[in-house]
Formats: sequence, C-alpha cells, structure tokens
Amino acid sequence: MFEIKVYNEVDELLEHLAEQLMAYSLRSKPCHIALSGGSTPKALYALLAMEPFNSAICWDNLHFWWGDERMVEKESAQSNFGEAYRTLFQHVPIPEENLHPINGANELSIEQVHAEEEIVSKLDKHEGRPCFDWVLLGLGEDGHTASLFPGQVDYEAQSNWVAATHPETGEVRLSLSAETLCNARSIAFVVTGANKAEIVRDVFGDEEESEQYPAANIFAFDGETQWLLDEAAASLLVND
Repeated sequence: MFEIKVYNEVDELLEHLAEQLMAYSLRSKPCHIALSGGSTPKALYALLAMEPFNSAICWDNLHFWWGDERMVEKESAQSNFGEAYRTLFQHVPIPEENLHPINGANELSIEQVHAEEEIVSKLDKHEGRPCFDWVLLGLGEDGHTASLFPGQVDYEAQSNWVAATHPETGEVRLSLSAETLCNARSIAFVVTGANKAEIVRDVFGDEEESEQYPAANIFAFDGETQWLLDEAAASLLVND
C-alpha cells in the first residue's frame, strides 16, 4: 500500500506519529522501530517525552534502532542516538537493552560487523532478512534518505548495514541498506518545511528523473509506505 497524507500543521503530523507509536507499544509482541535524525524527529521526541505519551506508551515493548548514524561519540551533538537520548530516552522508563544504537566511537569496519550480528540476532525475518515493524525516514534536499546518497547506493546490497560517505563533508556513516529498509512492514517518510517542497515535487515527478533520488526508490516491498507531509512541504505537489 502507498499513501501520501498532508497535514495542516506540523503539530498535527507529530500527534499522529506519537499515537501510532503508542499503538505499536500496545501490541502483543515486541516491536522494532528504526528512527531517523533531523529536526522533525527531535520535535517528535520532545512530544513523546511529555504526558500523556510518556506514561501511556508501553516502553518495555518497543525496541529502537537508527536508520543511519555518524561515526562519532554518542555524546557528540552530531550523534543521532545522542539527540534522541537527550531529548527522549533519558526521560522515559525504557529498558536500556531496548536501545540499539550504532557505536560511532568504534572503527567503522568493526562496528559494521557488530551491527550486522545484532540486527540478525534480534529481528524477525521476512524473505530471509531482518524485518522492522516500522521505519521512520526523512528526506534530504538532495533526495537522500537515511545515509543513502545519490550516486552512491547499491540497491541490491545484501548486507543490512552499509558504509556511506557524505558527498560534501566526507563524513563517514553507517546506514541501513536499501534492501533492509524496503523489507520493513511499514515505512513512513516524515517531511516538513518549505525548504523540502522542491525535492518532494521532484521525487514524485517524472519517473525517469525521480529515479536519481534514493528516497524515490525506497518503499516497502510487502508492506505499507506512507509519505507524511505538512502543507509547506507538499505545496508544490500537483493534485490530479
């Protein structure tokens, strides 16, 4: 299933995400969720840390992973895990073992092996590879998502974690591979702000042109894919 949903306000979108997370937490089995970095997730974390969600969510039932991570210390301001921990996880009653961050302080090749072993051992399998229950993704102004950058993506990579290099800064990262992202039961792209309007339009534009953007090539093979936008990000989409 594929769906585009446009919200009048960012707060309305964030409320929807928080309620969805709460619903996942009340399921009968543990749920594995991959988070993204960026300003919109930070606002979501702040909302989740407050009532009623802080108390209403069954945190014991949720396991959190990160779709990509910079190879930096967890205490760094650049760490996606560090941002989530400071804004959300240190404020809620979640077991430490339910958090599965990349250790960016390790050498990349060593951490890639460790991350590969952990994801294979912890997640249920679908079609022979790990399957997330829910993946939250953002959209870069160049069309990247997670740390899958234009011109750098092997869409058939069989490893679950792939090394990535930021095309402008040279910053080294680990990212979930395209195949693993697409194996999720549910994917939600969360995109807000007028600065994302042009790339949103281009991702949903001419098929041949949009193929250059990694985000346009990430969708759940056997599940649902949603694009959750605020009005500013959706402002250049043309209604049929």
